[in-house]
Amino acid sequence: MAKTRKRLTLACDACRSRRVKCDGQRPYCAPCHTRGLDCFYQQVPAESPATRVETELANINLRLNYLTRLLSNQPEPYVDPQKSSTSALGSREDSPFRLLVTDSIMHVLGLDDHFIRGLVQLERANNLVGITTPSRMFFISHQQTNDALAAFSDQVHGYYPILPLGFSETYFSILSGPLPPSCETFLALLVAAIGCFAHDPTTGSTYFEAALASLPVVLAECTLTSIQCLIFLSIYYCCLLKPCQAHDYCLIASSKIRNLFKSELSVQLDVAKSDIWSLDEYIPLPNCRRICQFPLQQAPNTIFGVSPTSVYSTDSTSTMADQAQSFFLAEIAMRRMLHRCNSAVTHSLDGRPRYAPSIALELERQLDEWYDYLPANVRFSRTPDQLCADQFGSLSNFLHVQYYCCKLSIYWPAVYQAVQDNNASTQLLTHCQRFIDSYVQLLPRIVFAVDDCLIYKWTLSVSFFTTTMAALKVADTPCLASANHDNIRECLSSAARVDWKGTKGSPSLELLQHTLNSRLQKAKYS
Repeated sequence: MAKTRKRLTLACDACRSRRVKCDGQRPYCAPCHTRGLDCFYQQVPAESPATRVETELANINLRLNYLTRLLSNQPEPYVDPQKSSTSALGSREDSPFRLLVTDSIMHVLGLDDHFIRGLVQLERANNLVGITTPSRMFFISHQQTNDALAAFSDQVHGYYPILPLGFSETYFSILSGPLPPSCETFLALLVAAIGCFAHDPTTGSTYFEAALASLPVVLAECTLTSIQCLIFLSIYYCCLLKPCQAHDYCLIASSKIRNLFKSELSVQLDVAKSDIWSLDEYIPLPNCRRICQFPLQQAPNTIFGVSPTSVYSTDSTSTMADQAQSFFLAEIAMRRMLHRCNSAVTHSLDGRPRYAPSIALELERQLDEWYDYLPANVRFSRTPDQLCADQFGSLSNFLHVQYYCCKLSIYWPAVYQAVQDNNASTQLLTHCQRFIDSYVQLLPRIVFAVDDCLIYKWTLSVSFFTTTMAALKVADTPCLASANHDNIRECLSSAARVDWKGTKGSPSLELLQHTLNSRLQKAKYS
């Protein structure tokens, strides 16, 4: 029986502004009736019928839920108190069956068990770098703010299209004013800071310093604008390659979201979980037709200037909105799959975890079904000859990287099982070969994405490190020698030549680069 989707009661304007509980009664709610206040409700637009893509994504999600329920009914894994290593196998968060950067996977890959904790300590020690006293006054160049918005729209907003179409007018209006402390001021200055950094990494700090004057207001408010501020503050720190700060502000944003509803970095690091996934089924899909790239202002030649709405045509705006909606819906479905793609594990009669080939095949079938329903405007080619420069650019390549990262996570339990047993059956060897083939396809695309995608540079770099270390483990495992290793050896040689440019500001990435290059040199792949 289909699970009924819960509806959230819409509070009236008076209760929302006073932050009191509203019972949603019409025409007058109880609090307004008691206090003799006028009771008004915001108009809720009628929901449009689900598109074919939305329906298919919902069906995929239902099947993923079904698999999750099956796995949750498995008996608890056997834990031998005499062997501390088996306790890691019994943990859903820190298991070597999961291709994640956790203590146990570091042990499997031949690194110190606490290697990942060292990365966190390095980033925490780097926490205060770049924090300065906000400036009280600075000169704002119209051309610089225009270039910043263009760079932000081109390189950042496509990944997080959460600002309205009319934001550009608000942006220019705020930056031409006195900049009073507010969430709106913070958001405009932060967009300028991110855009300046994307346009030229040596700029942007002035806008960021000015934005910090409004940070107390952002932290105090619990509004949609304050949440947008925190999300883009997290993105700004992602651009600076400071993942711990980015994660901290994501946690604050998710807490505010939970408060509003009354209810990716945690994948890479062992940090606090926000529990935001518990709201997954209650949050409606976005309407990106109201959220697309921003029209830019031209430098005014007259006192009247140029209206920002005159720059883009209706057709171009519609095309960008279609692509934004397609990418965002595909990205939401992919995030859900990545959240559960490490589930190809069952338990033997004695409670020990084992690889489950049937679950892996079902997960891959759902992944391929996700690909089959990708709209044409974000579809990538799976043809090996076509590398990263897909005709639709950054967004489609980013989905391409996630596609193969998901495949690697699905078949990693097969590799781990072969490594542990030092033996591989014909079926297990076939599934390990799928892991190898996925890495071969992933490598050139993720290298391209690391340089192309500013806001995910740190996360993609860690994924590059983890997947390459796993591939190195495959190449060094004797029982997998009969697999086709020619391509993976060639890829490992290519990985040794990758230039980790732009990572100087991140001590954790510098350590990962040194560690990976040392391992590849020791294995004679350099």
